Amino acid sequence: MDHFKLTSWNIEHADKLIDDLEAENEDDRRKAEARRDAIRDEIAALEADILLVSEGPNGEARASRFFADVAPDYDLVVRGSEDRRDYGMRGTDATTGRQWIWFLIRNGTAIEGSLLHLDRWQDLTEANSGGEHANGRWDVSFPKFVTDHVAFDIDRNHSHWRHPQVLLASVNGERLEIIGAHLKSKFTRLRPRGDPTDEDFFSQNPRLVADLIKARTKITTECADIRHYIDHRFNTDANAAMIVAGDLNDGPGKERIERRFLYHDLLSTLQGEVFFARRFLNHALFDAPEGERWSVFFHDRLDPGRDPKILLDHILFSQSFTNNPQVENFAYKARTGGGLVEHEVHHAITGTRPKYAMTSDHKPVSMHFDLRDAAERPAGDAGG
Repeated sequence: MDHFKLTSWNIEHADKLIDDLEAENEDDRRKAEARRDAIRDEIAALEADILLVSEGPNGEARASRFFADVAPDYDLVVRGSEDRRDYGMRGTDATTGRQWIWFLIRNGTAIEGSLLHLDRWQDLTEANSGGEHANGRWDVSFPKFVTDHVAFDIDRNHSHWRHPQVLLASVNGERLEIIGAHLKSKFTRLRPRGDPTDEDFFSQNPRLVADLIKARTKITTECADIRHYIDHRFNTDANAAMIVAGDLNDGPGKERIERRFLYHDLLSTLQGEVFFARRFLNHALFDAPEGERWSVFFHDRLDPGRDPKILLDHILFSQSFTNNPQVENFAYKARTGGGLVEHEVHHAITGTRPKYAMTSDHKPVSMHFDLRDAAERPAGDAGG
C-alpha cells in the first residue's frame, strides 16, 4: 500500500437523521432519504481509506445500520458493546449525548484497526498529570453568575462529554494511532441584552460572560487531557506515530472572547510547545492555500466582525510523519501539499441538491500519507 488517505468529517446530527428516516410523515422521510443519499455520495466521492466521523449515531447498533447504508464499502470499528460507558459517552437523549465518534476503514485496504480501551487512556493521563486527571475526571475552576454579580466557582470538576476514541491502526503492518476527538462546544444559549458592538456590552451581560468563560475553560481542560495522553506516549516512545483529528470546536487564532478574557487559543495548547520540538504536532493544512483553510461558514453573533469562514475541523500529526532528522521516521510520511478541506467534493455533491439534502454544515478535512522510499524507511522495514 503506497499511500493512504485520512478524512475527518462532522456529519451533522447523524443520529437525528436516523429518526427522520423512520418518521411517520412521508415528506419528512422523503427529505431525510434525500440527505442520506447525499451523504452516501459524498463518502464515496471522498475515497478515504480511514474515515473519522463525529456527530455520528448513538450506539453500535444504530451506527452499524447507518454506515452499512451510507458507507457500504467500509467496515465500522466497534468495541462490541452497547454500553455508552465503554465509549465514554455521557447522556443518550440530549443532543450532545447523541454525537458519537466513529472510525471506518475502507474494504480492500491493507489497514486494520481496533479501539484503545478507555482504562488505558485514563491510566496514561493520570500518570502524566501527576494524578490531577484521574478516573476520567479532573478539577477545574470557572466563573459563575450569582444573583447580580460574577463569582468564582473553585471546587468543580469536569470530564469529556464525548470521550476521545483512539484507533490503534496497522497500515501494511506499520503501527500508528489516531486520536479522534469532538471537543465541547463554546456555544451559549443565553440571549444577551444590547448590541454586541456596544462598549458596555460585556459589563451589561455578566451572566453571559460567566457562561462564555466556563465553556472555554472546560474545552481547554479537555484539550489538556488529550495532551497528557500524547505526552505520556512520547515519554515511552519518542518516535510515536500519532495523529489527532476531529471537530475541535476551535481554530487557530484568538477570537473576540479570547482576546478580551483569556488571550489564548486551544489549538496552540494541543499542538504542544516548540521548545519540545520532537513532541510538537504539525497541522495538515500548514501548506494549504490560505483562502481554503475553513470548514464551517458561521456568523458569530457575539463577534460580528469575525470572518464567518472558520476552521473547526483539524488533522495534526507527530514529527515521525515529517523529515525531521531528530526523530525516527515512520514508514509513511505526510505528503507535501497533501492536506486539504474537501471544498470541491462537498460542492460537487451538494451543489445540485436542495437545502434539505445538504450533507452537513461541516466540510470534510483530509490528509494524504505516502510510503517513504526504501532509503528513507527505518532500518529493518522492508515496506510493501
